[in-house]
Parts: sequence; C-alpha cells; structure tokens
Amino acid sequence: MISRKTIILLASLALAAACSTTGIYDGPYALVEGGTRSAVRKEFPAFINAVDGQTTFSRRYYPTPVKPGKHVLDVYFGLADGASYKQYRRIELDAAECTRYRIVAHYSNLTHVEWGPVIYPEPIGECLARFAQKTAQN
Repeated sequence: MISRKTIILLASLALAAACSTTGIYDGPYALVEGGTRSAVRKEFPAFINAVDGQTTFSRRYYPTPVKPGKHVLDVYFGLADGASYKQYRRIELDAAECTRYRIVAHYSNLTHVEWGPVIYPEPIGECLARFAQKTAQN
C-alpha cells in the first residue's frame, strides 16, 4: 500500500510539472490573421485555413498565434464562383517576434479568380512591452 507521504509527494510533483509547461503567450510570439476588405486596393480578406498542416479554429474571428520562425500557411480566398483549386494558396512566412501578420487576397480579376496573397506586418505593442528585454537580448 502506498503511504500518504508518497501520494502527497507524487501529487506535488505532478502539479509542479503541469505548472512548468509554457504556452504560446509565455514568450515572444507572432499572430497571423485575415486582413480587411479594400475596394480601392482590390483586396478581400483571406482566410487562414491551416498553419504548418494544423487546421486553425475560429479562423474568421481570432488571430492564430505562432512561434517566431518559418511557417507554411494554407490560405483560402473564399469566393462562391470559380474552381476551388484556384482559391487556395500555400505560402511560407518567416514570422518575426511580436509581429501581427494580416493576410489579404489581392485580386486582379474576379471572373477567372486571379489573385495573390499580400502580407501586411505590424508590431504588437503588448508583446513588445512585455518582452522588450528578452527580444533585445537575442
């Protein structure tokens, strides 16, 4: 039979191990999301379907956090018309620390679904303020 001290010790070790795991927001991070529509620039929002082969959830409402570094994004330009294979693009992104990437679909022709992804980077102020010392040391 296991003693009470052993159970307490094992429980405290399990709790310490659970607390030591880090999340995506515990260090410098990047965000990837669809941009906004612009008739002047001929842009529609692009939907981030997957990051590194992993399907993103709530892709239309929330940005997808990623660790800094190289990633492969599956981007979808959702039109009701046209062949479905013309609506997908796979792009590579080298994500920098504390940067938000808004991805839009720049179209030249909607009849034949001719478009290309455009990436607009911008700094994430909250991340820069929180991790300013860590990013300066690297």
